[in-house]
Amino acid sequence: MKKILILTTIIFIGFTSCKKQLDIDPRQSIDFNSALSSVDAINAAVNSVYGGLKSTALYGRDLLAVSDAMADVGFANNKSGRLVGENRNNLGAHLVLWGTAYSLINECNLILAAIPTSPGTPAQKSSWEGQMRFLRALLYFELVKTYAYIPTADIPAQNRGGVVIKTDPTNSATNAANYFPKRATVAECYNFLKTELNAAIPLLPASGSVALATQTAGRALLSRVALYNGDWSIAVTESTAALATSVGALTTAATYVSGWRQSIHPESIFEIRYATVAENVGVNTSLQTTYTGLAAIGSPTTTGGGFGDFVPTNTLLTEYQVSYPNIATFPAPAASFPSITYGADVRGQLFEWGTNFRGTRFVECTKFFGKNGQINLDNVPVFRKSELLLNRAEANYRLSLSTGGATAETAALADVNTLRSNRGLPAVTLTGTALFDEIIQQRRLEFAFEGHRFFDLKRLGRDIIKTPLNSNLLATDIRMLPAIPQGDIDGNPNMLQNQGY
Repeated sequence: MKKILILTTIIFIGFTSCKKQLDIDPRQSIDFNSALSSVDAINAAVNSVYGGLKSTALYGRDLLAVSDAMADVGFANNKSGRLVGENRNNLGAHLVLWGTAYSLINECNLILAAIPTSPGTPAQKSSWEGQMRFLRALLYFELVKTYAYIPTADIPAQNRGGVVIKTDPTNSATNAANYFPKRATVAECYNFLKTELNAAIPLLPASGSVALATQTAGRALLSRVALYNGDWSIAVTESTAALATSVGALTTAATYVSGWRQSIHPESIFEIRYATVAENVGVNTSLQTTYTGLAAIGSPTTTGGGFGDFVPTNTLLTEYQVSYPNIATFPAPAASFPSITYGADVRGQLFEWGTNFRGTRFVECTKFFGKNGQINLDNVPVFRKSELLLNRAEANYRLSLSTGGATAETAALADVNTLRSNRGLPAVTLTGTALFDEIIQQRRLEFAFEGHRFFDLKRLGRDIIKTPLNSNLLATDIRMLPAIPQGDIDGNPNMLQNQGY
């Protein structure tokens, strides 16, 4: 069953529950060519793509909270019933970004198709093209790392391919009805990403607002793509180039906590910005309400600002050198709160007592807590400077096993110790697998509750060990991948579903 969606908004592509999600029609009543025939219209359409990244299915919540719920850093406490299935890795409880991502990709395609004949200046056209290529690559990367196996940890017997790569716009009902795509291979997807980003980077500004794509953002994404694809030399090169720019700055032990209280995180290279009250995701699904029920930092009370559905495990807190009494024996609300003891690792200071407004108190993560001055309205860092340091450390370690030798291993250790120093920890002297384990452990500590851990374990081919849930997930388990929406399988003999669905 197909529906032609007619709305008045310019070039924003949507789906209905009974429509194939790749049968994409413009939601407008005018021809898309004329709709994108002015500079103002293209600027508005470009902003629309950026705005779409705020979706709950993308960076508004799921790419951070759902992916970490599927990993081993926290547990869903059932205060609202959200994230419980994902935390237990139930079949079918997974990320659901397919339709939203392809909708935004088609917006990118429409804009890119309109640029050559638009009235913009050469500089404007280059900027638009660079931004749309960057955003299209970002969206395709999120799709392929989610719906397919990652090249560094492939499961050949279960590999049904990557995702659909489409770079021409869907701009008519006929075009949509006659579209029967197949999944590109995983290798084709990663080759596309590298080509796309290498084309985008020279077109982007060297610096500017972290709410918009810059060359540094492009290099940060290419560094991440290269790490997932096992392109170690590229990961080192791109991380080094991005670290050398003035876009973002590594916070220190003295500034780390305050960095999370600023509207724009000082380490941000690319950040999803919530500019107006109307963009507030709200008390049900924002990152703030997902991670904490606190009404204000440092002052737990019996009334809260959210749910605090997903909280850190005791194991994670211990790794941060955070200690506290048994959660089940908290005093009554009128009594004083038990003291939390913090160690040298400043990252632990972002974990505080929650409230018992919706049930038992837990220690909660306060990374996302109203940095814009309003509850549930947080900007979301997508790339931070510290990631580049750890990307380069891991890539150099990998190179040390082949072409890089001791020099590359020394460089990897130096990057790890730079991060440790900036988080209040002493330097370490490690080599071999102990050094590699430290790199991965620092990724776990640095990016907990930011959505990296599930995909790090997936690309490393590691089992997900979940205590106290007793719902461990083997790296070979089909639940590592979500289902492709059934509407894109039905009636399309070219589309392969992931195994087990």
